[in-house]
Amino acid sequence: MPFHFNIAREDLLRAINAQQQITNKKGTLAILSNVLMEVKNNEIVFTATDLEISLRQTVPAEVFATGSLTVPSKKLFELARESGSPTLNFKEGKKNWINITAGSSTYKLAGMITEEFPQFEQCNEDDLVEIQGEVICELIDKTIFSISTEKESVYRLNAALFQQLIEEENEEKKITYRMVTSDGHRLSIMERQVEGKPLPNFDTSLLIPRRGIQQIRKFGEEQGNFLFGIEEKKIVLKSDDALLVIMLMQGEFPDFENILRIIPKEYNIVINKMLFLEALKRINLFTEDVFHAIRFELDKDQLVLTSEHADFGSARDEIAIEYTGEKLSMGFNCRFFMEGLQVMEGENIQASISSSESPCLITSEEDEGFLGIIMPMKIN
Repeated sequence: MPFHFNIAREDLLRAINAQQQITNKKGTLAILSNVLMEVKNNEIVFTATDLEISLRQTVPAEVFATGSLTVPSKKLFELARESGSPTLNFKEGKKNWINITAGSSTYKLAGMITEEFPQFEQCNEDDLVEIQGEVICELIDKTIFSISTEKESVYRLNAALFQQLIEEENEEKKITYRMVTSDGHRLSIMERQVEGKPLPNFDTSLLIPRRGIQQIRKFGEEQGNFLFGIEEKKIVLKSDDALLVIMLMQGEFPDFENILRIIPKEYNIVINKMLFLEALKRINLFTEDVFHAIRFELDKDQLVLTSEHADFGSARDEIAIEYTGEKLSMGFNCRFFMEGLQVMEGENIQASISSSESPCLITSEEDEGFLGIIMPMKIN
């Protein structure tokens, strides 16, 4: 029987906004550009998938007749976004056409039958554990910027490494979540101790693809606390009205713990974070677009930043710092420092180096759990 229902514009927009971010992927099957719309008693279930990420959302509706079709997610989102009516009426017509009425506006939207739409990944809800959305969001915010955007790599750098660390203390378990990312030129680590039960079925670590990390961030922000679970080759996030399934990547992540062990920390620098960040923004105006190369010159309690652009000129800036080591000159990608500083907390940051060719380790006493490593670069 053809479906017929009324739905609040805000409810429709909230669901489809999340769905179309998954379906708008180039080079996929035509049916994957659609969302599956299942009209049930007093609710509509919207499902989107690109075969790697699947999202199912349930929204309330005034249902007169049930049924199902798939519809173009982008067009449905645009229609809901531009509509001035608080309520939209959907009625299925002949040959999978959908008649939509929104106030004084009427539309006809072409649907497709549901048989070709991929089956939604099922999950075992018994293995789901409640976690705090704000914890996951912080882990992601402080590491996502250094995930590699390259598609091919020896290591899986286009994914985030997620780990669960468990320590026994006085017969109690201390649980820490850790997220690690790297693009081969920098490394970002964030850890947070959490309350509750350990995640079951957790081996040693998970590789979550970049697009999956973006969806988890959005899910955590919108849903608050949610249930989280791990199954074979996938992770599951569940709230009262949404279910997100993300396929995990297979492969190896670099041995970052060994990298941490061998990084020397002979010289320590204390810098005011905001003064440093503002100076970097100014210096970056005169860097080449590809490498964003700047020179750091360290001397007694002073950091001098310089940059040159072949077409526009050069820039120089001085910052007062706490430093008593020998005079050093080194090159770095300015953008790497800027992105790290923008997510760090605290008035001051600590930078540790050992020579003009060594990596730079950045931390903050007021941002426990965060650590960044930035590799140097040669500047003529």
